[in-house]
Amino acid sequence: MFLKKILQKRLFGRPSPPPAEQGIRSNQAPKPTSDTPQRKTLIVHIGDHKTGSTSIQLAFAKKQVELDGAAVFYPARLAMNALAEKCMDYVNDKTPNKQKRAAQHLSGLADKIASSSAEFTLLSGEAFETVPAKTLHQVLEDFFAPVVDDIRIIAYVRPHAARLTSSYAERTKIGVKTVLGSSLGAFVTQHSKSRSFHYTDRFASWAAQFPERFVLRPMIRSELHNGSVVEDFLHHAFPDHAYRLSPDSQANESLCLEDLMRLKVLQQHLLAHTNNDLRLKVGWEISRLLDQMPPPAHRTKLKLDRALARDIQACYQKDAQAMDQQFFSGKPLLQQELSKAVDSALELPQSHEPADHLSPEELRSLEMMSKFAAGLLNHNNVDWASVLHRKRLQDVNHAAPQNTSSHSGTIS
Repeated sequence: MFLKKILQKRLFGRPSPPPAEQGIRSNQAPKPTSDTPQRKTLIVHIGDHKTGSTSIQLAFAKKQVELDGAAVFYPARLAMNALAEKCMDYVNDKTPNKQKRAAQHLSGLADKIASSSAEFTLLSGEAFETVPAKTLHQVLEDFFAPVVDDIRIIAYVRPHAARLTSSYAERTKIGVKTVLGSSLGAFVTQHSKSRSFHYTDRFASWAAQFPERFVLRPMIRSELHNGSVVEDFLHHAFPDHAYRLSPDSQANESLCLEDLMRLKVLQQHLLAHTNNDLRLKVGWEISRLLDQMPPPAHRTKLKLDRALARDIQACYQKDAQAMDQQFFSGKPLLQQELSKAVDSALELPQSHEPADHLSPEELRSLEMMSKFAAGLLNHNNVDWASVLHRKRLQDVNHAAPQNTSSHSGTIS
């Protein structure tokens, strides 16, 4: 039905929306105005996590991207991860109230897209990583296919070893309880059993649901356009348009092991006093503040040890081979990255205990300040998660557009 609707619009213009079903589906978009372009394209960027999604989102939220001869409607103040939850709620008929609210939200977004004068609309959220392709297909068919002429899905995939280490660091940073009490090795073992980072089946389902409209890019710097995930995204999302991009569009660098241990001390103290969302917001706020500070004199990179890297290679070799064959024309990109992870690994495992990286004096200071912060955040009269989120949004809003540097991109 999805492809039929798109083809129908190409041949006969925008079709009349189907009737609403029991008040749940409401996709009657406003009629195009004289300012509405004749052709509209919806681009949905679906992550993955740890593939530079924040950098892409910041570039559009801070209005640092200009296309020659076209405009992009980006209906978010930063990311649109909440949209992934709305999609899941919409297809879940076991929770009718949530389903109805989700339909209203999706319908409202479709109205905004229909009313926009921009040729392109971009929806971006790495949380779509956990949304089945079939679910997003249904949402797009019910709400967005009637108001656009084409839809493209773009995703990035990070090589297995790098994804495992970066996800461990991220979950430590945001205070995930099961990770705070474990090591990188335990984290790798857990996910090898759950197959969370086996990619082929998941991305094959996206390719099957969106034939000729799904683009998967490797998050490997040497494979990215100009070595930048933001420029690579622009290159593939808008292939017929040159673009101008402000140089200030990269999100913060990965935390060094020392800063990660500092955050670990804080998050361990917050466990008993805060919920998951607040710890996430605290982790992001500390990371934002660290990004504004000069880097420390000594930085240790979080790395695998050789035995663990070999275990990862053995576990994910077949998945890497299948991914390379299906999505990268047989070029052994992910397979080579597994080999590189082994070659660059340490002989012995790193410690993930703060006391092994921080002095007793610093640990004492961190303990004191962490206890103080935990007591402050455990105040029911203040919605600290919202406060910290607003600070992040203010940082985006206060970033005035800078002079842009032109990168040619009739993007071959």
